[in-house]
Amino acid sequence: MRNALQILLGLVIGAAGAILIRGSIPPAGETPEARILTLKNELRDTRMKLAKMDPEQARPREDTGHALGRGVRQALTDLKAGRPVDINMLFNSTKPLLRDLSPLFDNIRRRDERRRFEAMAGEYARLYDLNSNQQAKLTDWLKDQSEKSAAIFKSLSLADSTRLDDLVKAGRNHRWDDGVDGFMEKQLSGEKLAAFRRDRLTQRANQVQHEADWKMQRLHQTVNLDEEQQDRVFSIMARSSPYFDPQMQIEGVSADANPGADRDAAIMQALSQDQQQAYKNWRSERIAKARQEFAEVGLDMPQGWDALTED
Repeated sequence: MRNALQILLGLVIGAAGAILIRGSIPPAGETPEARILTLKNELRDTRMKLAKMDPEQARPREDTGHALGRGVRQALTDLKAGRPVDINMLFNSTKPLLRDLSPLFDNIRRRDERRRFEAMAGEYARLYDLNSNQQAKLTDWLKDQSEKSAAIFKSLSLADSTRLDDLVKAGRNHRWDDGVDGFMEKQLSGEKLAAFRRDRLTQRANQVQHEADWKMQRLHQTVNLDEEQQDRVFSIMARSSPYFDPQMQIEGVSADANPGADRDAAIMQALSQDQQQAYKNWRSERIAKARQEFAEVGLDMPQGWDALTED
């Protein structure tokens, strides 16, 4: 919770600063920006005059500054009244600014990803003897996929109905190399293709094993699993991973541990009644602790926030 909270508060503070800075630097000379500033000043003066006659005519337009300012004012009002601040209200108030700054964020993303894509293309060229044309195609494909993925993520994050926990979940589930296997399958053949498939399967198997072991250990620390239960839970966690492939050779993963559609139900079946109650108590305590941490800084814990830690 602390990391996400710090990110949101940093975003709000940075957004407010960006608006203040943007509004404090006058444009130079006879530029279009200077003309716009003049028109804005004239509009403000007109509104002030209209306000004396009819306050409804002076109502400000809902732009970036007004949206963020309204959110900050509402947050301050709630804090002064002793009410918890709705974190999603703050998040929604930053969306107009996020839309305005999205070109800047895109430039930063492209800069960082360019280095990553070039490194990946170079590594694949070394491992699988890609020629310069194939290497260039891989880099271009990665860039194209990145733009498509970024467009989807941007559409989600800026949608009026999107909550902060929705955004966190989307970011967590995003994988920048999704689809690269299919692309490489078309570029390679023979032994190089077989080597690529083995390497990718091994990489995913290591990821599945690491995550399953971590989740099993977390549950073990909570309910004290015996050795048989540890093996069973590990196997369920591994086979429920979105990256699991039946071809993976992972020690301790049995074929009869398929959790089906409900992984949590399968895990609960592996626990005794006392362990099930201990797990429920731990989960209730964790939710209460998270709610208290939000309350300590004056925030209301968003609905569904606790699910973000349940993988």
